Amino acid sequence: MRKITTFFIIIVMVVFVLPIGLSAVSSLTAKRAESVSDKDAVTAGNFSQPFEISVYNTETGKTENVEFEGYITGVLAGEMPPSYNIEALKAQAVAARSFILSKAEDYFEGKNAESHHGAMICTDPNHCKSWRDIKAAKKTWDVRYADDYENKIKTAVSLTCGEYMTYDNKVVKAYFYAMSSGRTENVEDVWGVSLPYLKSVSSKEDIGSDGFESRLTLDKDAFVQKLKEANGGVEISDTKNMICDVKRTEGGGVSKIKIGNIEFEGSEIRKIFNLRSTNFTIECSDGKVTFEVYGYGHGVGMSQNGANVLAEKGLKYREILKHYYTGVSIVNLYKKF
Repeated sequence: MRKITTFFIIIVMVVFVLPIGLSAVSSLTAKRAESVSDKDAVTAGNFSQPFEISVYNTETGKTENVEFEGYITGVLAGEMPPSYNIEALKAQAVAARSFILSKAEDYFEGKNAESHHGAMICTDPNHCKSWRDIKAAKKTWDVRYADDYENKIKTAVSLTCGEYMTYDNKVVKAYFYAMSSGRTENVEDVWGVSLPYLKSVSSKEDIGSDGFESRLTLDKDAFVQKLKEANGGVEISDTKNMICDVKRTEGGGVSKIKIGNIEFEGSEIRKIFNLRSTNFTIECSDGKVTFEVYGYGHGVGMSQNGANVLAEKGLKYREILKHYYTGVSIVNLYKKF
Protein backbone atom coordinates (compact mmCIF):
# COMPACT_ATOMS: atom_id res chain seq x y z
CA MET A 1 0.00 0.00 0.00
CA ARG A 2 1.24 3.46 -0.77
CA LYS A 3 1.19 5.98 2.01
CA ILE A 4 -0.80 9.16 1.66
CA THR A 5 2.33 11.17 0.96
CA THR A 6 2.61 9.30 -2.35
CA PHE A 7 -0.72 10.66 -3.43
CA PHE A 8 0.14 14.21 -2.54
CA ILE A 9 3.07 13.74 -4.92
CA ILE A 10 0.61 12.56 -7.55
CA ILE A 11 -1.31 15.80 -7.24
CA VAL A 12 1.84 17.87 -7.75
CA MET A 13 2.78 15.89 -10.83
CA VAL A 14 -0.67 15.99 -12.37
CA VAL A 15 -1.32 19.67 -11.74
CA PHE A 16 2.09 21.17 -12.26
CA VAL A 17 4.16 18.83 -14.44
CA LEU A 18 2.62 16.17 -16.67
CA PRO A 19 0.59 12.96 -16.48
CA ILE A 20 2.64 10.19 -14.95
CA GLY A 21 2.00 6.63 -13.80
CA LEU A 22 1.51 5.73 -10.16
CA SER A 23 4.52 3.44 -10.08
CA ALA A 24 6.83 6.23 -11.24
CA VAL A 25 5.39 8.69 -8.76
CA SER A 26 5.79 6.27 -5.87
CA SER A 27 9.55 6.36 -6.26
CA LEU A 28 9.73 10.07 -5.55
CA THR A 29 10.90 11.22 -2.14
CA ALA A 30 8.83 12.41 0.81
CA LYS A 31 10.74 15.66 0.66
CA ARG A 32 9.23 16.38 -2.74
CA ALA A 33 5.79 15.66 -1.31
CA GLU A 34 6.28 18.26 1.39
CA SER A 35 6.40 20.96 -1.29
CA VAL A 36 2.70 20.52 -2.06
CA SER A 37 0.69 23.64 -1.32
CA ASP A 38 -2.28 23.33 1.03
CA LYS A 39 -4.78 24.11 -1.74
CA ASP A 40 -3.68 20.98 -3.60
CA ALA A 41 -3.49 18.72 -0.55
CA VAL A 42 -6.84 17.00 -1.06
CA THR A 43 -8.40 17.13 -4.52
CA ALA A 44 -11.31 15.11 -5.90
CA GLY A 45 -10.26 12.32 -8.22
CA ASN A 46 -6.53 12.54 -7.53
CA PHE A 47 -6.12 9.54 -5.23
CA SER A 48 -6.09 5.84 -5.99
CA GLN A 49 -7.08 2.99 -3.72
CA PRO A 50 -5.77 1.78 -1.42
CA PHE A 51 -3.66 4.21 0.60
CA GLU A 52 -2.67 4.49 4.24
CA ILE A 53 -2.71 7.19 6.86
CA SER A 54 -0.61 7.39 10.02
CA VAL A 55 -2.67 7.09 13.22
CA TYR A 56 -1.47 7.51 16.79
CA ASN A 57 -3.42 5.01 18.89
CA THR A 58 -3.91 6.55 22.34
CA GLU A 59 -4.70 3.17 23.89
CA THR A 60 -1.54 1.41 22.73
CA GLY A 61 0.71 4.47 22.62
CA LYS A 62 1.88 3.47 19.15
CA THR A 63 1.66 4.99 15.68
CA GLU A 64 0.25 2.68 13.03
CA ASN A 65 -0.28 2.94 9.28
CA VAL A 66 -3.94 2.19 8.64
CA GLU A 67 -5.73 1.78 5.31
CA PHE A 68 -7.90 4.88 4.95
CA GLU A 69 -11.31 3.31 4.29
CA GLY A 70 -10.61 0.77 7.03
CA TYR A 71 -9.95 3.66 9.38
CA ILE A 72 -13.33 5.19 8.48
CA THR A 73 -14.92 1.85 9.37
CA GLY A 74 -13.36 2.12 12.83
CA VAL A 75 -14.59 5.70 13.24
CA LEU A 76 -18.15 4.57 12.53
CA ALA A 77 -17.76 1.77 15.06
CA GLY A 78 -16.60 4.32 17.64
CA GLU A 79 -18.86 7.26 16.85
CA MET A 80 -22.35 6.11 15.86
CA PRO A 81 -24.65 3.39 17.25
CA PRO A 82 -24.65 0.51 14.75
CA SER A 83 -28.39 0.11 15.26
CA TYR A 84 -28.95 3.40 13.39
CA ASN A 85 -30.50 3.47 9.92
CA ILE A 86 -28.09 2.64 7.09
CA GLU A 87 -28.62 6.10 5.53
CA ALA A 88 -27.55 7.74 8.79
CA LEU A 89 -24.46 5.51 8.87
CA LYS A 90 -23.67 6.46 5.28
CA ALA A 91 -24.01 10.15 6.17
CA GLN A 92 -21.67 9.53 9.11
CA ALA A 93 -19.13 7.83 6.85
CA VAL A 94 -19.00 10.84 4.50
CA ALA A 95 -18.83 13.29 7.42
CA ALA A 96 -16.05 11.30 9.09
CA ARG A 97 -14.11 11.03 5.84
CA SER A 98 -14.42 14.79 5.36
CA PHE A 99 -13.32 15.54 8.91
CA ILE A 100 -10.27 13.26 8.70
CA LEU A 101 -9.24 14.71 5.33
CA SER A 102 -9.42 18.20 6.84
CA LYS A 103 -7.11 16.90 9.58
CA ALA A 104 -4.80 15.57 6.86
CA GLU A 105 -4.58 19.04 5.37
CA ASP A 106 -3.72 20.44 8.80
CA TYR A 107 -1.00 17.79 9.11
CA PHE A 108 0.63 18.77 5.83
CA GLU A 109 0.52 22.40 6.93
CA GLY A 110 2.47 21.43 10.06
CA LYS A 111 -0.46 21.72 12.47
CA ASN A 112 -1.30 19.38 15.39
CA ALA A 113 1.78 17.20 14.91
CA GLU A 114 2.69 17.32 18.61
CA SER A 115 -0.78 16.38 19.84
CA HIS A 116 -0.74 13.42 17.45
CA HIS A 117 2.82 12.37 18.37
CA GLY A 118 3.94 13.06 14.80
CA ALA A 119 1.09 11.11 13.19
CA MET A 120 -1.53 12.56 10.88
CA ILE A 121 -4.39 11.91 13.31
CA CYS A 122 -5.02 10.15 16.59
CA THR A 123 -7.80 8.19 18.29
CA ASP A 124 -8.40 10.76 21.04
CA PRO A 125 -11.97 12.06 20.55
CA ASN A 126 -11.06 15.34 22.28
CA HIS A 127 -9.33 16.61 19.13
CA CYS A 128 -9.85 13.92 16.50
CA LYS A 129 -12.57 11.24 16.50
CA SER A 130 -13.28 8.08 18.42
CA TRP A 131 -11.99 4.98 16.72
CA ARG A 132 -12.56 1.32 17.58
CA ASP A 133 -11.25 -1.79 15.93
CA ILE A 134 -14.45 -3.24 14.54
CA LYS A 135 -13.61 -6.74 15.76
CA ALA A 136 -13.17 -5.40 19.29
CA ALA A 137 -16.33 -3.31 18.98
CA LYS A 138 -18.24 -6.36 17.84
CA LYS A 139 -17.53 -8.09 21.15
CA THR A 140 -19.37 -5.30 23.00
CA TRP A 141 -22.51 -5.48 20.87
CA ASP A 142 -25.55 -7.65 21.49
CA VAL A 143 -24.49 -11.06 20.19
CA ARG A 144 -27.84 -11.44 18.43
CA TYR A 145 -27.11 -8.48 16.16
CA ALA A 146 -23.31 -8.23 16.15
CA ASP A 147 -22.81 -9.80 12.71
CA ASP A 148 -25.51 -7.61 11.19
CA TYR A 149 -24.05 -4.49 12.80
CA GLU A 150 -20.57 -5.25 11.48
CA ASN A 151 -21.92 -5.84 7.99
CA LYS A 152 -24.03 -2.68 8.12
CA ILE A 153 -21.08 -0.49 9.10
CA LYS A 154 -18.86 -1.99 6.41
CA THR A 155 -21.65 -1.58 3.86
CA ALA A 156 -22.11 2.11 4.78
CA VAL A 157 -18.40 2.71 4.23
CA SER A 158 -18.31 0.69 1.01
CA LEU A 159 -21.36 2.35 -0.56
CA THR A 160 -19.88 5.81 0.08
CA CYS A 161 -16.28 4.80 -0.67
CA GLY A 162 -14.15 7.89 -1.21
CA GLU A 163 -16.99 10.39 -0.82
CA TYR A 164 -16.34 13.57 1.12
CA MET A 165 -17.71 17.12 1.23
CA THR A 166 -16.30 20.33 -0.15
CA TYR A 167 -17.31 23.98 -0.02
CA ASP A 168 -15.79 26.30 -2.62
CA ASN A 169 -13.50 23.39 -3.62
CA LYS A 170 -12.08 23.07 -0.10
CA VAL A 171 -12.50 20.14 2.25
CA VAL A 172 -15.25 20.68 4.79
CA LYS A 173 -14.50 20.48 8.51
CA ALA A 174 -17.48 18.22 9.09
CA TYR A 175 -18.13 18.42 12.82
CA PHE A 176 -20.77 16.17 14.30
CA TYR A 177 -22.08 15.26 17.74
CA ALA A 178 -24.74 13.13 19.45
CA MET A 179 -27.90 15.25 19.56
CA SER A 180 -28.95 18.87 19.05
CA SER A 181 -31.25 20.83 21.33
CA GLY A 182 -33.68 21.33 18.46
CA ARG A 183 -31.46 23.53 16.32
CA THR A 184 -27.77 23.33 15.42
CA GLU A 185 -25.28 26.06 16.36
CA ASN A 186 -23.44 28.59 14.21
CA VAL A 187 -19.78 27.61 14.45
CA GLU A 188 -18.77 31.21 15.23
CA ASP A 189 -21.00 31.16 18.31
CA VAL A 190 -19.18 28.10 19.64
CA TRP A 191 -15.54 28.43 18.56
CA GLY A 192 -15.31 31.99 17.27
CA VAL A 193 -14.45 31.10 13.67
CA SER A 194 -16.66 31.64 10.64
CA LEU A 195 -17.30 28.79 8.21
CA PRO A 196 -20.16 29.34 5.74
CA TYR A 197 -21.28 25.70 5.73
CA LEU A 198 -21.61 25.43 9.53
CA LYS A 199 -24.69 27.57 10.06
CA SER A 200 -27.57 27.12 12.47
CA VAL A 201 -30.31 24.94 10.95
CA SER A 202 -33.39 23.26 12.33
CA SER A 203 -32.98 19.83 13.91
CA LYS A 204 -36.39 19.57 15.50
CA GLU A 205 -36.28 15.82 14.94
CA ASP A 206 -34.12 15.60 18.07
CA ILE A 207 -36.80 17.04 20.34
CA GLY A 208 -38.33 14.35 22.51
CA SER A 209 -35.79 11.66 21.58
CA ASP A 210 -34.38 9.40 24.28
CA GLY A 211 -31.74 11.37 26.16
CA PHE A 212 -32.89 14.74 24.81
CA GLU A 213 -33.43 16.14 28.31
CA SER A 214 -31.15 15.70 31.30
CA ARG A 215 -31.16 17.20 34.78
CA LEU A 216 -28.58 18.03 37.42
CA THR A 217 -29.51 19.15 40.95
CA LEU A 218 -26.99 20.42 43.52
CA ASP A 219 -27.15 21.94 46.95
CA LYS A 220 -26.74 25.70 46.73
CA ASP A 221 -23.46 25.56 48.66
CA ALA A 222 -22.05 22.90 46.33
CA PHE A 223 -23.08 25.00 43.33
CA VAL A 224 -21.31 28.08 44.69
CA GLN A 225 -18.23 26.07 45.66
CA LYS A 226 -17.82 24.71 42.14
CA LEU A 227 -18.09 28.21 40.74
CA LYS A 228 -15.46 29.50 43.18
CA GLU A 229 -13.13 26.66 42.28
CA ALA A 230 -13.37 27.79 38.66
CA ASN A 231 -13.29 31.52 39.39
CA GLY A 232 -12.21 32.68 42.83
CA GLY A 233 -13.61 36.13 42.21
CA VAL A 234 -17.25 35.03 42.30
CA GLU A 235 -19.32 36.86 44.92
CA ILE A 236 -22.93 35.85 45.57
CA SER A 237 -24.95 37.73 48.15
CA ASP A 238 -28.53 37.08 47.05
CA THR A 239 -28.98 33.41 46.25
CA LYS A 240 -32.52 33.86 44.98
CA ASN A 241 -31.44 36.38 42.36
CA MET A 242 -27.87 35.28 41.72
CA ILE A 243 -28.50 34.42 38.06
CA CYS A 244 -29.31 37.14 35.53
CA ASP A 245 -28.56 38.45 32.04
CA VAL A 246 -28.70 35.14 30.17
CA LYS A 247 -27.74 35.57 26.50
CA ARG A 248 -28.42 32.83 23.96
CA THR A 249 -27.18 31.92 20.51
CA GLU A 250 -29.36 31.39 17.45
CA GLY A 251 -29.08 27.66 18.15
CA GLY A 252 -30.43 28.11 21.67
CA GLY A 253 -27.24 27.59 23.63
CA VAL A 254 -26.22 29.91 26.46
CA SER A 255 -23.51 32.22 25.15
CA LYS A 256 -23.18 34.39 28.28
CA ILE A 257 -24.65 34.15 31.76
CA LYS A 258 -24.06 36.42 34.73
CA ILE A 259 -23.91 34.63 38.07
CA GLY A 260 -23.37 36.90 41.03
CA ASN A 261 -20.80 39.46 39.94
CA ILE A 262 -19.17 37.38 37.19
CA GLU A 263 -20.23 36.86 33.57
CA PHE A 264 -19.41 33.33 32.42
CA GLU A 265 -19.34 31.78 28.97
CA GLY A 266 -22.03 29.15 28.52
CA SER A 267 -19.26 26.71 27.58
CA GLU A 268 -17.53 27.43 30.90
CA ILE A 269 -20.66 26.52 32.85
CA ARG A 270 -21.05 23.37 30.78
CA LYS A 271 -17.49 22.34 31.63
CA ILE A 272 -17.68 23.27 35.33
CA PHE A 273 -20.83 21.23 35.91
CA ASN A 274 -20.20 18.56 33.25
CA LEU A 275 -23.45 19.35 31.43
CA ARG A 276 -24.42 17.62 28.21
CA SER A 277 -24.75 20.88 26.26
CA THR A 278 -24.82 24.65 26.60
CA ASN A 279 -28.59 24.77 26.11
CA PHE A 280 -29.66 24.82 29.73
CA THR A 281 -31.84 26.64 32.22
CA ILE A 282 -31.09 27.12 35.93
CA GLU A 283 -33.68 27.21 38.68
CA CYS A 284 -32.93 28.08 42.31
CA SER A 285 -35.42 26.88 44.92
CA ASP A 286 -35.43 25.56 48.50
CA GLY A 287 -31.66 25.66 48.81
CA LYS A 288 -31.21 23.69 45.58
CA VAL A 289 -29.92 24.63 42.13
CA THR A 290 -31.31 22.62 39.22
CA PHE A 291 -30.03 22.54 35.64
CA GLU A 292 -32.41 21.45 32.89
CA VAL A 293 -30.28 20.55 29.86
CA TYR A 294 -31.34 19.92 26.27
CA GLY A 295 -29.39 17.98 23.65
CA TYR A 296 -25.95 16.38 23.91
CA GLY A 297 -22.78 17.81 22.40
CA HIS A 298 -21.31 21.05 21.05
CA GLY A 299 -24.14 21.50 18.54
CA VAL A 300 -22.02 22.31 15.46
CA GLY A 301 -22.72 20.41 12.25
CA MET A 302 -24.60 17.14 12.04
CA SER A 303 -26.69 15.78 14.87
CA GLN A 304 -26.21 12.02 14.73
CA ASN A 305 -29.56 11.36 16.36
CA GLY A 306 -31.21 13.89 14.05
CA ALA A 307 -29.61 12.19 11.05
CA ASN A 308 -31.04 8.88 12.18
CA VAL A 309 -34.55 10.29 12.61
CA LEU A 310 -34.38 11.90 9.15
CA ALA A 311 -33.20 8.58 7.70
CA GLU A 312 -36.10 6.79 9.37
CA LYS A 313 -38.39 9.33 7.69
CA GLY A 314 -37.00 8.34 4.30
CA LEU A 315 -34.25 10.88 3.59
CA LYS A 316 -31.12 9.61 1.83
CA TYR A 317 -27.66 10.27 3.17
CA ARG A 318 -26.85 13.03 0.68
CA GLU A 319 -30.04 14.87 1.63
CA ILE A 320 -29.16 14.53 5.31
CA LEU A 321 -25.66 15.88 4.77
CA LYS A 322 -26.84 18.84 2.70
CA HIS A 323 -29.36 19.68 5.41
CA TYR A 324 -26.76 19.90 8.16
CA TYR A 325 -23.87 21.31 6.09
CA THR A 326 -25.09 24.36 4.17
CA GLY A 327 -24.13 24.66 0.50
CA VAL A 328 -21.68 21.74 0.34
CA SER A 329 -20.85 19.53 -2.61
CA ILE A 330 -20.21 15.80 -2.31
CA VAL A 331 -17.29 14.58 -4.41
CA ASN A 332 -15.14 11.47 -4.62
CA LEU A 333 -11.53 11.20 -3.59
CA TYR A 334 -10.64 8.39 -5.92
CA LYS A 335 -9.83 8.22 -9.58
CA LYS A 336 -12.32 6.61 -11.90
CA PHE A 337 -10.71 4.03 -14.18
